[in-house]
Amino acid sequence: MNHTLRIQLSSVEGAVIRALGLIERRGYSLNKCTVSEPDGTGRDMEVSVTSSRPGDLLKRQLERLHDVDHVELLPSVIVNPNKPGVRPITRRI
Repeated sequence: MNHTLRIQLSSVEGAVIRALGLIERRGYSLNKCTVSEPDGTGRDMEVSVTSSRPGDLLKRQLERLHDVDHVELLPSVIVNPNKPGVRPITRRI
């Protein structure tokens, strides 16, 4: 199952590495990671992971890290292909 999380980190050395390390150690496979520093006071990181484990569990574990200010689990998007030649319907859960 795919999970997408938006994480707000402090702007300190090693914060991104600690968050990514936790994700890997907890058995989640990293698909995509983007990091930005919009205002200079912190970093915004968005990760997409795959695992059979629930995304809420990873969210709670990340919230325990000292350098993490906020974690948001984004809703999953399910693509439901209907008929050949018809555009798939995107539904948010």
